[in-house]
Amino acid sequence: MCGRFVGNFNTDDLLAEFEEAAVSAGLKIQMPGEHMQLAHNFNTAPTQAIPVLRVEDDMLTVDAMFWGLLPIWSKDPSAASKMINARSETITEKPSFRNLVPNHRCIIPMSGFYEWDRSNPKAKVPYYVTREDGHLMLGAGLWTRSPLLDNNPTCALITRESIDDLSHIHNRSPVEFTASDAVEWMIATPPPLEMMWSPDQPKFATTRVATLVNSVRNNGPELIRPYQPEPEPESEPDTLF
Repeated sequence: MCGRFVGNFNTDDLLAEFEEAAVSAGLKIQMPGEHMQLAHNFNTAPTQAIPVLRVEDDMLTVDAMFWGLLPIWSKDPSAASKMINARSETITEKPSFRNLVPNHRCIIPMSGFYEWDRSNPKAKVPYYVTREDGHLMLGAGLWTRSPLLDNNPTCALITRESIDDLSHIHNRSPVEFTASDAVEWMIATPPPLEMMWSPDQPKFATTRVATLVNSVRNNGPELIRPYQPEPEPESEPDTLF
């Protein structure tokens, strides 16, 4: 977790989430212009470009970042696909993440993410996970620029042990915040690491979806529609002839 998510929102959606919290924290908001399409991706996969929020010089900005963190010392661009998640329990220890915690914290906004129930190894069941209250999901992340990608930014989503609302499907889930906590995560000094394990994070809601999501080639709103089992074929009537 988390290996696939949905981003289907625009500038107005982000502004609605962050305007009050940003102003309360004394931040100015620099939303992207109309030329930057924020997110209309129903099957976001590792190494794709995604919109990410960060704070610089008291300005809350939105940048396009590649999902899959490449540390500045990395020599292998293919390693990004394995660096999409960072475990909250070890980000201050792992060489790839520990130097980013003080000043490179970010927020990865999502409409929701996909998770698979693997309790039956012969039939993995996909679920679409959203916030129970209908708001955008605001996932904690870390970011850095990569010399391998012309100094473009890359990022990783921070995960934690799942709490009751998702633990029946998977034992890991994103660290996610309300808008005010998301701002605190990005600007607080020293880093507010205790926020990653709060039992009061926004609650999840789960919807079973079709296995169409299993292929990254599929990308449309049909992926997040509730699963509808195929109707059983009608049996032929008994006859003597």
